[in-house]
Amino acid sequence: MSINERIKEIKNIFNVFDNPMDKYTQLIEIGKNCEGLLDKDKNDLNKIYGCASQAWVKTIKQNNHFIIKTDSDTLIVKGLLNILSTILSKSTKEEILVIEMQDILKNIGLENSITSQRTNGFLNALKKIKESLDINVK
Repeated sequence: MSINERIKEIKNIFNVFDNPMDKYTQLIEIGKNCEGLLDKDKNDLNKIYGCASQAWVKTIKQNNHFIIKTDSDTLIVKGLLNILSTILSKSTKEEILVIEMQDILKNIGLENSITSQRTNGFLNALKKIKESLDINVK
């Protein structure tokens, strides 16, 4: 499944909501249901700086694709990061490098629903993922 197909699947989840508060509730539910990271992976190497919450991302290379794992101490951020992980996991380096944060938020209908502080954290998470593609921490 391509990045665009995964974005479309997530968009379909959020399209049923007109109210931004309902979208927040859905983000919290996604955050509650995501796996997260092991405590040993919640370290400075994986920390997302510039995020209002404590947040981490781990990038794992499997063959020519990457698996993205994320976590946060707040459910909304955990939900946002899980969306990012779902969209980018199982993608190649080239596919990940061309994706832009606004493309994701706009296409899934969240660009006007989350605060600028959360948008900045989302951007920093995407930057960290892109930077980590050459490091390939396992």
